[in-house]
Amino acid sequence: MLSRLFLLLIFTLSFGSDSLAQTVRLSGRVVGASGQPVAFASIGVKGKAIGSTADESGRFAFAAPATLASTDSVIISCVGFRSRGLTVAELRHAEAVWTLQPLRHLLQEVLVRRPQLKPGFLGCRSAFSPMQWTTDSAADVGDMRGWELATMVPVRKNSFVDSFRVYFAHNEFRSLRLRFLLYDVQHGKPDRLLVADDIQFRVPNQRTGWVGLDLRRYNLHLAKGQTVAAGIQWLHGEKATPNSQRLSGPVLMPTLTNRTLIRQKSQAHWEKYAANVSMYLAVQQYE
Repeated sequence: MLSRLFLLLIFTLSFGSDSLAQTVRLSGRVVGASGQPVAFASIGVKGKAIGSTADESGRFAFAAPATLASTDSVIISCVGFRSRGLTVAELRHAEAVWTLQPLRHLLQEVLVRRPQLKPGFLGCRSAFSPMQWTTDSAADVGDMRGWELATMVPVRKNSFVDSFRVYFAHNEFRSLRLRFLLYDVQHGKPDRLLVADDIQFRVPNQRTGWVGLDLRRYNLHLAKGQTVAAGIQWLHGEKATPNSQRLSGPVLMPTLTNRTLIRQKSQAHWEKYAANVSMYLAVQQYE
């Protein structure tokens, strides 16, 4: 009972939204420099659990408290683009179009003799636990756009990333679109993104078990001594039935360190928990 109450507390914090007596609707469209839509860009009010993601056409709309200060900062971001800052007052211009400039990354060349590589993993590979994280307490599935769940792991050896895997114990969605995110961790919190490409993937109809994502073509390299946070961002979910709202996975707890990271929106503060969610990176390691 205590374990279940603890988990409910975790995800009330993660998904429960305050009752908004009066709200305003903020909307717009995100495009690139050439005018093409930036699909599934993230929009968030800095430091607050308020925001959403755009759809495939770059359009977004979400409710915000009417008491939100006009001077509060809003950040529009997407992997592969420079983030754009504006104010709530600017965002209140109905159906405004916001342009993001492309971000060019210079990749470091890493030379490794292939025979030296040995397979390994970073994260938790357990698929069984009496405790689970769950979206059951989400007031509205649409409000989950932009929500992130990640695991924080130390890198013991230099590594190339082969794949990412996450375990779903229950899945009541006909279709899920998620974004893979990999952060460098500084001072105990996710900092800069380590991926230069917008890596999205779909979870098929009510698929459960391990869901994998092949990352070899992105040439992701992690340095010994580094700490990273790998995880998922919720972009869109299509319910299998009108009452569907549950997505869940195993949680192993407690741990000696805070390894599970959650934030409600792209600019919200990270919440940390002494637990391990079932997700990991498969890597090729070398000294």
